[in-house]
Amino acid sequence: MDKDLPNIYKGVVNTDNNQEKSVLGEEITKEDNKEIKFEKSIDQEIKNIFNSSDFIYKADVLITLKNNEKIKKTIIGKNNNSLITIDDELININNISKIEKI
Repeated sequence: MDKDLPNIYKGVVNTDNNQEKSVLGEEITKEDNKEIKFEKSIDQEIKNIFNSSDFIYKADVLITLKNNEKIKKTIIGKNNNSLITIDDELININNISKIEKI
């Protein structure tokens, strides 16, 4: 029991401030002490809607398509490439330019 134990490896801590960080879905890049914020992706917005505390089985949303058409739908789920509405319609996620909860 009196054996010498090996030393614990200590990694090097890099304190470089010029790196990308992700904060709640927003990417922040620091360049010359300036912060540039990018908009959240559509996938992140959809994920936030489904993970919100008031989502039980459906959510009323306003969807803006890439052709600037706005549609009001009630979404109940998502598969790989589409949102599923309560009316059993599929809306392709690639056609969505903006989605917001009503």
